[in-house]
Amino acid sequence: MKGVLGAISLLLAAGAAQAQVDPLSIIGRAVTTAMDVRTKAEVAADVEIAADANKRLVKDKRAQWSGVTVMTFAQHVVLAGAVKSAQAKQIVEEVVQQDKRIRSFRNELLVGDLGSLVKDTALEAKINAALTAAKGVASVNMRWTATGGRVVLMGVAQSQQEAGVAVAKARAVDGVKSLKSHLRVVPKKG
Repeated sequence: MKGVLGAISLLLAAGAAQAQVDPLSIIGRAVTTAMDVRTKAEVAADVEIAADANKRLVKDKRAQWSGVTVMTFAQHVVLAGAVKSAQAKQIVEEVVQQDKRIRSFRNELLVGDLGSLVKDTALEAKINAALTAAKGVASVNMRWTATGGRVVLMGVAQSQQEAGVAVAKARAVDGVKSLKSHLRVVPKKG
């Protein structure tokens, strides 16, 4: 906790030097960073893996990438969303898997026109609220996306109990038709 308070103090001091800084967002970032189980190198690698995958998808005319979400956490990748054909699903998988930094890969893409962006975004917000409010769940270490009410959850839980609570809370959200969990249990270090 001492580290979190020190990080908050530093961020507030740095933020005070800038005009129009929202101290609550600074505190939120400090707390989120302190709770994240990934190292700074893993966070940077995750950002690069997702950005590189999206760049390759945009460049590949065959990929039909709109509707695809590349979720990355600790260099583990899950594809979620929907594509129009089984061939497009395979192409997207091949394009994303080119990155040698990926530790594990899952393709949960659905085939067909399954979603409503507005409904899916609202469902993701409800899941966010449920997981953020859940006691014993560090949702900062999890990612989720919804496509037509079908939810894919990935990331890290620090215990089997935390993973179970996260899955149960997400599954209980009104509008969730099904849930695929790719949560890995990685006990807290130290």
